[in-house]
Amino acid sequence: MNPDLIAEIQKFTLDARHILEREAAEQLEGLYGWLPDGSFAPVAQYPALGLMPEAAETRKKLESYAEAEKEAGNNPQTVRQTLVRETSFTWLNRFVALKMMEERRLIKETISRLVDSNAYKLWIADEIDPEATRLYEKGDLPTDALGEGPRPRAYRRFIVWECGRLSRDVSVLFDSTNIPSRLFPRPSILKQIIDGLNAPNLAEAWRPGNEESIGWVYQGFNAEELQAAFAKAREQGKKFEPRDIPAVTQLFTIHWVVKFLVENTLGRLWAEMHPDSRLIPKLEYLVPI
Repeated sequence: MNPDLIAEIQKFTLDARHILEREAAEQLEGLYGWLPDGSFAPVAQYPALGLMPEAAETRKKLESYAEAEKEAGNNPQTVRQTLVRETSFTWLNRFVALKMMEERRLIKETISRLVDSNAYKLWIADEIDPEATRLYEKGDLPTDALGEGPRPRAYRRFIVWECGRLSRDVSVLFDSTNIPSRLFPRPSILKQIIDGLNAPNLAEAWRPGNEESIGWVYQGFNAEELQAAFAKAREQGKKFEPRDIPAVTQLFTIHWVVKFLVENTLGRLWAEMHPDSRLIPKLEYLVPI
């Protein structure tokens, strides 16, 4: 893949990560009352929790989640920070995956034009979710505490529904029942992310033939921690600390390296067992011994 395109992917990834982390943190504090120190403010201080049943349910799930993590011996502040990062990682990778599936026509247009996307309109027309259809027919106003009008709220239901459908095949990414699924980006933030995905300089990244793009997103997400860990190790002349291990090991393995490793392990065993195999001439990365 073109190095310039890789750089564009990684820049988009970091920008999107920061936007989505801020969004998750703002929702946790501003809507659900989960404060940065890991404590929960009284429900009475947050009128939206009394007006929006879905928000009240999310607050309860957040409290249960935090309590379970506390009982497991985890620091409340760290638990919250981890959830913020996990939410950003989850939604960024979901949006990238949906965009790439659109480009390969594995799914109908789902996110590229947001509420004007074809799959969403068909879903509404088919009344798969009657409540979403009812919301759609109400239009864009009034907005609620999330800044969502009825129609954007219906779109959120559609995206979570689509994630649930895809989770049958890729549950690790699309599990629609997890906490991050309840922290869906608000409309203005969602538009920022999708506008970034649709940027002309990234169009090639999502097209068929560039399947490595999602790997570069994976690596780019950890770029800041990776650089910081290596810089600290150089300055201090010490080995990586345990907390740095995820950042320095979560690296994307490019296609030719995978082929080299496979062909010189399984491929070599096959060649030794079947010296006349027609597969051997096709092992272009097999190193002669």
